[in-house]
Amino acid sequence: MAHLVEVQHERGACGGQTFHSLLTASLPPRRDSTEAPKPKSSPEQPAGQGRMRAGTQLRVLGPEDDLAGMFLQIFPLSPDPRWQSSSPRPVALALQQALGQELARVVQGNPEVPGITVRVLQALATLLSSPHGGALVMSMHRSHFLACPLLRQLCQYQRCVPQDTGFSSLFLKVLLQMLQWLDSPGVEGGPLRSQLRMLASQASAGRRLSDVRGGLLRLAEALAFRQDLEAVSSTVRAVIATLRSGEQCSVEPELISKVLQGLIEVRSPHLEELLTALFSATADAASPFPACKPVVVVSSLLLQEEEPLAGGKPGADGGSLEAVRLGPSSGLLVDWLEMLDPEVVSSCPDLQHRLLFSRRKGKGQAQVPSFRPYLLTLFTHQSSWPTLHQCIRVLLGKSREQRFDPSASLDFLWACIHVPRIWQGRDQRTPQKRREELVLRVQGPELISLVELILAEAETRSQDGDAAACSLIQARLPLLLSCCRGDDESVRKVTEHLSGCIQQWGDSVLGRRCRDLLLQLYLQRPELRVPVPEVLLHSEGAASSSVCKLDGLIHRFITLLADTSDSRASENRGADASMACRKLAVAHPLLLLRHLPMIAALLHGRTHLNFQEFRQQNHLSCFLHVLGLLELLQPHVFRSEHQGALWDCLLSFIRLLLNYRKSSRHLATFINKFVQFIHKYITYNAPAAISFLQKHADPLHDLSFDNSDLVMLKSLLAGLSLPSRDDRTDRGLDEEGEEESSAGSLPLVSVSLFTPLTAAEMAPYMKRLSRGQTVEDLLEALNDIDEMSRRRPKVLGCFSTNLQRLMCSAEECCRNLAFSLALRSIQNSPSIAADFLPTFMYCLGSQDFEMVQTALRNLPEYTLLCQEHAAVLLHRAFLVGMYGQMDPSAQISEALRTLHMEAVM
Repeated sequence: MAHLVEVQHERGACGGQTFHSLLTASLPPRRDSTEAPKPKSSPEQPAGQGRMRAGTQLRVLGPEDDLAGMFLQIFPLSPDPRWQSSSPRPVALALQQALGQELARVVQGNPEVPGITVRVLQALATLLSSPHGGALVMSMHRSHFLACPLLRQLCQYQRCVPQDTGFSSLFLKVLLQMLQWLDSPGVEGGPLRSQLRMLASQASAGRRLSDVRGGLLRLAEALAFRQDLEAVSSTVRAVIATLRSGEQCSVEPELISKVLQGLIEVRSPHLEELLTALFSATADAASPFPACKPVVVVSSLLLQEEEPLAGGKPGADGGSLEAVRLGPSSGLLVDWLEMLDPEVVSSCPDLQHRLLFSRRKGKGQAQVPSFRPYLLTLFTHQSSWPTLHQCIRVLLGKSREQRFDPSASLDFLWACIHVPRIWQGRDQRTPQKRREELVLRVQGPELISLVELILAEAETRSQDGDAAACSLIQARLPLLLSCCRGDDESVRKVTEHLSGCIQQWGDSVLGRRCRDLLLQLYLQRPELRVPVPEVLLHSEGAASSSVCKLDGLIHRFITLLADTSDSRASENRGADASMACRKLAVAHPLLLLRHLPMIAALLHGRTHLNFQEFRQQNHLSCFLHVLGLLELLQPHVFRSEHQGALWDCLLSFIRLLLNYRKSSRHLATFINKFVQFIHKYITYNAPAAISFLQKHADPLHDLSFDNSDLVMLKSLLAGLSLPSRDDRTDRGLDEEGEEESSAGSLPLVSVSLFTPLTAAEMAPYMKRLSRGQTVEDLLEALNDIDEMSRRRPKVLGCFSTNLQRLMCSAEECCRNLAFSLALRSIQNSPSIAADFLPTFMYCLGSQDFEMVQTALRNLPEYTLLCQEHAAVLLHRAFLVGMYGQMDPSAQISEALRTLHMEAVM
């Protein structure tokens, strides 16, 4: 071996080739398969170590492959069975001797260039970076008695040449790569891993920090290769010391974010100390980055997202996904964000808006970061109004990001209105009649954006069912109404937008959410008279929705309608309540249908009296009023969602007819209306109507048998071909089986039970009214029409024009009768009330004293029937008192009491 070393010195010009020859000459030769077996080794020779055959030459490798091949011979990945008797120890000893000789020359100050040690380290790094790096490390782990001396020699060389930063960095990288393989869960501990950890710690601590950036790079490298916590801690302390020394440096925020994220993952105890060193001197000249960059770093860390855990399982600490990622560090970062930017969004608005309002991965409330409510609280309490308004413009602007979480956005908008008055600098003693302050200053286009946020939030809860989504919409409705500021035009824009969305999306999830929001808006603001789509009348949510603004008033109307006190005042209140309910049935059928179960319940417990008591206590009037309301509510009342309450009402009607069938002559009007209503029910919803009639066929047949003059009822029963009770008994039909199966198959004879008056029949009356020359002729025609309209009030619609003309007549008797007939026509069909408004306004403004008096006498009834124009009517009546010769205060007060059903009990 000494002779070979001398040869190496003589051929220094080609040191690589000489060193290769030295090593290859020292390698054990390959034994031929025909060679005789070798004798057993001597006691001095290690077991398994073969002897080198003279004259054996190995393949000459290139300069880059020599050392790599030698490593593979020392640490074979998969040893050849033919080489079982050979030993890598001679090669390892030759390599150690060469490294030791070069180290001696380096210590003496005469290093050889290029050095063998450098090329050995490069060859090892190349092998570790190859696909077989893991197998090589495992082989070195098994042959640790050969690997550890080589690594110690490389470490000694690194200590002797500290100025060679390239060698130091590469050596640390090699150590960390080997540690990465040996730290795997399936690898048992051993001397090599302990040696590597010690050398890595020494190499990391021995590297001198030239600046902060270099230290952070080293720290990021150590964290990337999962260096042990002791080495990471030493590097962190070195970086902190360099930062505190006041050296000027420039560090990109991305590098700091990477380092901080790594420290969070390993739960380093030096995280807070490093943050303090990085951010405390932000305003100083020696700060590692500009003033706004710390906020970027902290916000970016808080915005970090992680893939969901496998199988959707919770984190190791049982918390949410965010808690697993950041842990206690989230609170530290939030505290620093509050310290660096008290207004939360003033430094880098785009990034911080995403931090406050971004939509997290997945769905549900569990994905909301735990620190978001606290940040929103800081934002609303510590920001100035310009900053808040700027954020509102971002959330409700046309170019808003769809990634914003609708729940967080709506919570912020709600908080801007309802935060305590103290932080706003306002006086807490607000006047009793103060006007609501327009805090958000939401404009028309921004209202549409607010509506879309509410719909988006409800859509995210659709998987929980329609009830949960509707409840969420109800909770957000006060915010929408507050932003509308009571402006009718703003509400109209919202309703038009929702109506368009309903037509566009149909019965999809979004279409149902639009319908729910429009329904809730209508229930809270029915007085706006906005055009309500027909689709709302089909909505099943109207009956079970939140409280409507008019619910209390409607309850009072229905209660007064069912009041049967034996007094003239009670009868008048019942008549007024009937007019009010009839107006509601035409103008707001949806609101009255919500209370149909209450109406049905109030009909119970009345038919047990004898007929005389029944009439004297006005129970018959109550039944007539309810039946009239049902007539106005058709066809909406026939829908399936109202079937239970409707059947309850019809059952009360049948009980009435059955109990008082002996007095049917007094019930002729009620029976005719009831049969007509049943006929309309069959026309619109035949299966439901026939099913009801089959279940209650016996009372109808009994009533028809006892009263042969009820032609309309007999025609209905004959047209429906309902089996009689005797027939059903003879046939032995099963009430639950056969009847239900044939409910939709009974023949329905098309008979016209009620033929309206033709134009020819109306012509004589029209001619008499238009050509009447004397007062007697007009009164005679009006009386005939009055008598005819008592039985059939619908005929008054044909004389609407003549009645309006006669309402302005100079003859008091004609004028009074025309007013009476006009009110009867409006009571029968409240939808035509507005047609008489010009005539009524003309009468109130007339110069004829008696004509004004007539109009004022009818003011309360007409105001109740024309509620949508009540303000105009009462204003004109007030002007009559201001500029006329009469006092209309009594009539105005009575009109107001009638509107609210507050007449004296």
